Order: sequence, then C-alpha cells, then structure tokens
Amino acid sequence: MACKLHRVRFYNPKPEQINCVSFNTKSKLLALARQDASIEIWDLNFAPFLLKFKPGEANTSVEALGWVNHRLLSTGLGGALLEWDMETLSIKFTMILTGYAAWCLDVNSSNTLVAVGTEQGYINLYSVENDEIVYKKIFDKQEGRILCCKFNNTGSVLVTGSIDTIRVWNVETGHATSRMSVSRRAKETIVWCLAVLSDNTVISGDSHGRLTFWDGNLGDQIESYKCHKSNILSIAVSDDENSLYCSGVDPVIMNFVKVNCSSGKQSSAQWVKNVQRNIHEHDVRALVIYGDKLISVGADGYLTLSSYPPKWVMRIPPMIPAPRSAVCPQKKLLLLRYSNYLEVWKLGSYAVNESGNVTVTNVNLNQSLKQKDSTNELEKDSEIDALSITDNKSEKQHQAKSLKLTEAPIKLVSIQMKGKKQIKCCDFSPSGELIVYSTDSNMTLLKLECDDDQTNISLAKVLVSGLECCDRVAFTEDSRTMVAYKDGELKVLQVDPEAGATIVQNIACEKYLRSKCILHLQISKDTPSKTIYLVAADTQSDIAVWIKKDNKFRFYVSLPKYRCVPSALTFDNEEEKLIVAYVDQELIEYDLVKARAAKSAVAESAAWRARSVAAAALCVPPARPAHPALLARDDSSLWLLRSDAPQADAEGPTPKKKNKKKNAVNPNSQIRIIPIKYLADFHWLGDDEAVTLEILPENIISQLPPVIATKRHNV
Repeated sequence: MACKLHRVRFYNPKPEQINCVSFNTKSKLLALARQDASIEIWDLNFAPFLLKFKPGEANTSVEALGWVNHRLLSTGLGGALLEWDMETLSIKFTMILTGYAAWCLDVNSSNTLVAVGTEQGYINLYSVENDEIVYKKIFDKQEGRILCCKFNNTGSVLVTGSIDTIRVWNVETGHATSRMSVSRRAKETIVWCLAVLSDNTVISGDSHGRLTFWDGNLGDQIESYKCHKSNILSIAVSDDENSLYCSGVDPVIMNFVKVNCSSGKQSSAQWVKNVQRNIHEHDVRALVIYGDKLISVGADGYLTLSSYPPKWVMRIPPMIPAPRSAVCPQKKLLLLRYSNYLEVWKLGSYAVNESGNVTVTNVNLNQSLKQKDSTNELEKDSEIDALSITDNKSEKQHQAKSLKLTEAPIKLVSIQMKGKKQIKCCDFSPSGELIVYSTDSNMTLLKLECDDDQTNISLAKVLVSGLECCDRVAFTEDSRTMVAYKDGELKVLQVDPEAGATIVQNIACEKYLRSKCILHLQISKDTPSKTIYLVAADTQSDIAVWIKKDNKFRFYVSLPKYRCVPSALTFDNEEEKLIVAYVDQELIEYDLVKARAAKSAVAESAAWRARSVAAAALCVPPARPAHPALLARDDSSLWLLRSDAPQADAEGPTPKKKNKKKNAVNPNSQIRIIPIKYLADFHWLGDDEAVTLEILPENIISQLPPVIATKRHNV
C-alpha cells in the first residue's frame, strides 16, 4: 500500500560535544557529559540504550565523571565535587573544593578514595566509603593547574599531569615522590592525559602529540613516540595491559601493542605501533575500552562504538532524548522540540487532480535515491543488508514518487524557555489546541489558536494548579485529561483551555514501579471495549497498566518481569494489546483483555535478531492490513514487520536456553527495512499519510567546529 510521506528535514538541533565519559565495569553503565552540562546514562548490557537524561543548566560545566560502585560523581568549573542521585539524576551531595575550578578526578580501584585536581594546583582527597563523601586531606600545593590525575592499581600512588611536569604522589603522606619534566619545544608542553600500569609505568599524552612512557619509580623516560600531529587528549589501556589506544585533536585513533623482546637470557617488553583507525573527523575527547569494543567520543557529539578485527563501527548521533516531536493529525500540525525552545509547524499540502488522485511530479527507483558515500577515508557504520520480503514480487522494484506541493511547510510560532533552561518533556494535545512542556523547575501549559490561513496566531498561558514540573506527560484522545509523572507519582489532571488544569487524582507508583525514573508513559485511544489504558515503564524493567473506570484510573495489571529494560512500547487499540520491544530485540505482545503474553513471531527472524541497535519507537499502522503489521523505528531505519503465522502463547518474556533454531528465519514473517539517516521521529497522520523527522548528517557536520587542517597527497 502506498503512503504519502512528509519528509521533514528542517529539524536541525545543535549537536553538543561530549566532554567526558566514565564506564562502570560492574553494571555496564556508561555516563557521559556534554558541553551544555547535560548528563546521560547509557546501558550497554545489550544494545546501547539511553537510560537516563539530566538536562544541562546555564553557566555550569561537567569536566570529569567517575563511578564509585553504583554512585556517580562529577566535578567541573563550579569548584565542587557532586554526587548524583541515580534514581532521579538530581544532585544528592555537594562538597566544595579547595582550589576553585576542577579539571579532573579519579577513583581508586577499591572504590574508597577520590582525588580531584584543581585550577590552583591543589589535589583534594576524599573518602567515599559507606555511601558518604568525607574530606580526607589536601596534597602539597604545586605551581600551575592540574589537568589530569590517575591512581595506580593498588591506590597507594597518584600521578598528576600539568604544564611541563608529571608528578608521582604518595597517597598516604600527600607528598610528591618524583617529578618528571616533559621537554619543551619552543613553547610549553601540556600533559593532557595519563595512564598507570601495574608495574608503575606511567604513560602520558601531551600537547605536542607525543605518547611517552616513564618509569614511575625512578622518574626516567623509557621511550617516546611522536604519533599525532596535535594534542593527545585521551589514553585507554586494555585490562591485560598489552594494548592501548590514544587520540585527541588529531582524531586518528592510534593503537599500540606490547611486544616481548628477548636477547639471550634477558627479556624485555617494548611498545610498538600497531594500527591506526580513522573513525572521527573532529577532536576525540575520551576513549574507553569495553571488552573487545572501543568507545570513543568527542567534539562531533557522536557516541561511537567500534572493534577491530573484525572491522565494525556503530555511531549513535547527537540527538535530543525523546520525546522530540508530537503531531496533531487533524490540523497537520507538528511540534518540534529543541534543547531550550519549541517550534510549531504547519505541514505542507499536496496537489490533487480532478479525479481526486494526488499529482506526481517525478518517479525515481529506490536505487537512484541512494546517496553515494563521500570520498573521505572515515570508517563507515557497519550495516546489515536491507531486506525486501513481500508477497508481491513487483514490490521489489518499489518506486518512490515525489508529490506536487501546493503549500510549503510554515513555522507558526517559536516558544523560548526563560533563562535558557533545557526542556525535559513536552506533548501536543490531539486536538492541536494545547501545548505542554516542562523543565527541571517549571511546567507550562499553553493554548494555541490560529486561523485557517495562519494570519492570526496567538498563545495564551493556561493555569496549572498543584504541579510545578514533571518528567513525562501524555494526553488522552479527547485532549481533556492529562497525565503527568513526577517523583514516583502519576498526576491525573482535568484540562479546560479556559479554566485551566487541575489535579483530580494522585496515583502512587511505589507498589508497581521500583524506580522513580520512568522511560515510557502512554495512553491508549478508544478501544472496542471502550476501555482507556494507561501504561508506565521504569528503568528497572517494571511495566504497569491502569484502566480508566468512573473517570478514575485504577491499577489493572503488571507485565511479567524481564531481564532488560523496554526500549519502546505501543498500544494496538483495535486488538487491545500492548506491544513491548526490549533492548535485547525481544518483542512481546500482551493481550490486555485476556491478560496473556505471547512472543511476536517476527522477533525470531535472523534479520531482526542481528540488529545492534534497540528499537526507539513502535507503532501499529492505522489502516489494518490483511495480516498483523508493526512498524519499528531506530535512529537509522524504519522496519516494517509482518507475520502470517499464529502466535504461540507464553507465560511471559522469560529467558530461554539457547537452541539451534533460535536464529532461524521464520518462513511466515516478512520484513522490509527502509534506511534513513538520521531518523529522529515518525508519526502517522492518517490511514495513508505519515511524517518522518530526519536529521541529515551533513547538517550535523555543518554545525560542528572546524577540524584540524591536514595535508593529503603532499598538497
């Protein structure tokens, strides 16, 4: 079936560079901080998935992150050591530092001590045992700022890097035991990063692009390599200490391996260059080794995972966390969310001929739509082959048609946040009359009025009583009820565009959701049984469903517990089912009438199981096809899933033992993959009309700072 598609490509949020990362080897959680001081927590246990997001604030910065078991610490130019509440990502504890602004922190291997290096040359040492942060001591003051610090494996030695100097400190006494001078070359040398091996070998990266190995006991230089054209900003060493990676302003990622050399009875080890990888074009700010994968981040804002060999690259683009947009299908209005402002657009209209059919301007085969790769030498994203498995063989030559537009998209209004505060969540009422958004401190409800010809547009503030802010918000289909989530409670508000919004029900979620941080909040449309369902899912894999009875939402059922978090969920309103996609690519359909779960047949397809990214959203096509269909979206593609086979009942999504047929292709399943880079959102406007929100990679690149100048072919 053909679908009229609005391809929105004017959505260009500013990509924020990543300043620092910290990886928790126990929980497999990755914390990263961006230049706007926002913090993201990614779950890497299965497919990478954004678990939690804390919006940034003006005039703040995060320059270093560190994990103490399951506690997250950070520091920055504000001159304080912060501990974050992992339930809500709010500040739990603040410790003022000696030495003002801080550039670095490190945690010892036993998770008992934290060292923070500051602008004025002070090293602050804190004890972090028993869920507390207790001041312990300040090391001897040194001249100049401390830009990096690193504990050795035992935690008895701390190594710091500054301008022209590397110092080795005794943690117990707070005195320096050795000082290593980094040679200048006409100007000062800045030591940007350090690593310490188990034999007390110190590895440094500096502003001249040199990777240097030092004897940490004697303070002597062992060997040095001029491996980069500019500053080396990060070093990552493997667990077995036989391999390391380094990169920086010169974004080439260089790999060194340890080679054992023996001459006669004497044996020694030497570090030699192995391979270099071109994955980034902009500065690489941090590197982390995770198993056989390398995590690299930097000025381009991408979270990049790669491995070699075999060569494999996955880039997660710098996009604002969901929700990014909302639509009013009746009026064809589109709400776009940016970091600190919103835009409302009226979508374009297409021409119709006398017989009522749309007017086509040109026809192109899919093959002609594929853009050729640029001629740069970057390693590309690894991909699986796109499949086109359909009943009709002629659909293999699927044609994409461009429609003649009679009206171009028009921006109706832009809504700026006060104080440039970042938006946490937003939604558009189905009627197109109300816009709601919330920051960390304020929730606002606006009434939008506009004429058919968009000449008169007005925004009026609607009073919201009893609720200051929220983490998630959703409207019912009639736009007269709004549900918001905040601090473990669901607030049900009755909405009147003239009188305002008032709380009519409070639902405590502690019995049903173990975490106070939720991932999803959705309300179903009208169902055949006239039942309205409300679903909420948290970061502990708990999913709870409420139903509306007598104008109140009452708890209905909790879905079976599963081993990983749900990355997306949606309602099949006609069948009264809740469809859930988990980050390990499992798809579960829960019959809300019979309270019974079943695995989706398409989830057993080898193509679906081979996915390395989690589904970001699910939706059921409004025009019911002959066979059950589901549309799944991730950051780079749309997946149309269809199945002709009946589904077997199951008690729930419980893990099963491996079997030989686990990855066998289901002969009754049909999958079509539509690649789009980058797909920020997808919405249905009608039975045969939809809108895609696309962020072009070239638009991301155009907003990034310039790259280091390089010569190619001696030119």
